Amino acid sequence: MTAATVRPRRALVRATAVLVIGAAVVTALGFVSPPPAANRAAPAPQGQPYCAPVVAHASGVPARRTTGRGCRYDTGFVDQSPSIQISRRGVMFIARSAGGVLRSTDGGRHWQSLPVPALANGDDPAKGAHGYVHLDPVTDRLYYLTSMAAKSCGTFRGGAVVSWTDNLGATWHGRPVGCGTFDWGRLITGHHPAGLNQRAVYFFGVAPRLVGGLRPVYRSLDGGATWTKMPRPASVTTEAGAGAAAPDGTIYFDYPEYIGFYPDRLLDRTYPFKPANVCRQMIAVSEDHGETWRQEAIPNSRACRSLNGQQRVAVDRAGTVYALWTDDRDSQLYLVVSRDKARSWSRPIRIIPPGATFNNGQANIIAGRAGHVVFTSLNTQAPENPRRWITNGHGDWHAYMTESRDAASAVPHFRSVDLDPPGDPALTAGESPSEAEAYLGLSGADEVWAVFSRHGGKLGQGSRIFAARIEH
Repeated sequence: MTAATVRPRRALVRATAVLVIGAAVVTALGFVSPPPAANRAAPAPQGQPYCAPVVAHASGVPARRTTGRGCRYDTGFVDQSPSIQISRRGVMFIARSAGGVLRSTDGGRHWQSLPVPALANGDDPAKGAHGYVHLDPVTDRLYYLTSMAAKSCGTFRGGAVVSWTDNLGATWHGRPVGCGTFDWGRLITGHHPAGLNQRAVYFFGVAPRLVGGLRPVYRSLDGGATWTKMPRPASVTTEAGAGAAAPDGTIYFDYPEYIGFYPDRLLDRTYPFKPANVCRQMIAVSEDHGETWRQEAIPNSRACRSLNGQQRVAVDRAGTVYALWTDDRDSQLYLVVSRDKARSWSRPIRIIPPGATFNNGQANIIAGRAGHVVFTSLNTQAPENPRRWITNGHGDWHAYMTESRDAASAVPHFRSVDLDPPGDPALTAGESPSEAEAYLGLSGADEVWAVFSRHGGKLGQGSRIFAARIEH
């Protein structure tokens, strides 16, 4: 695809969004075509790994350097909206915005691009956007999802393509899903309703409406071969998070309640609209395999600037739920904990890393063994916040990674690392993040990796992709 063909396609996607939901909502939904073909070309020479010392810190305790370090590894590729997953054998995958995945078999040192083929019906993940990758922790089946890619859905019907591989990318199968959904599709796996030895797959789409978007849920009980739309939407939002499945099968995902209400919520009190929750950080919860949902607000949070589908809720193997958000009022990061499936929350703890002053809205969290939590964030070190409303192309922003082994305790301890060398932040003035930054992946051995992008151009042009971890 040439730049000349990309422009008409981008115009068509935008026109579609206008026809469906009105011009006022296009920006909120973030309908964007894939980056130009140049961003999916052969990789440039990889830069050398960069490592920096880890700093230990806790509430009321001065930060101190440790012997640990955090390291980042250049993939050599330019793309946008990356996500990352790790197999039980340590093979890593990063989703490209369209067309396939990056794979590393040597701990992030080298990466190769694996195309994901079109389906037999012509639906092609290479013609979609917002590529997303998920690896089932039980079966090691890898899923790759692209939104707005299913021509079989019909004109102006959107739809996603879900592809999967059981041999780490050697061969692929796939199906379309979610006709009538468009932006920011996400996918997770969890317990099967029939038993613990089987797996269920959940697709969360964004279906447009007059104001904002609905979050419909589709479920597959045969690994992705067939899909059923669940009877109830899970939320009313366009920018819902990636989601997490608990060991007992409970499903969670986060979203900001910020665009009006769905009229049906006034009639069905199992899905109520509460004006007091507007701009709250919300957690949607299902305890019946996606059939029904309840929406739980994080008290006194304000998160209308939280865009681009981050990972802001996580659940550890003990069932403890963690949520973070960037508060609109002070651009600080806060963490809360729930031991009753998001019905109540602990007192918020400010968790912005030492040396950072403000967060730009890019923050993600993942949890493994009991109390083990890792979060990533893009923060400035400037004395005054350079961010302007929901835009990010102002000021310098550094990529941070933070870990805690006792995150559920009353006074958790953390270890943080600034993954950018002095004088070379991940983003500088005039550069924009590639929509969704700092996604996290967790292996069966509790090893966590993150994926960042650096020196992004304008939206849709992509950024240089890096993988990172805290080494022990």
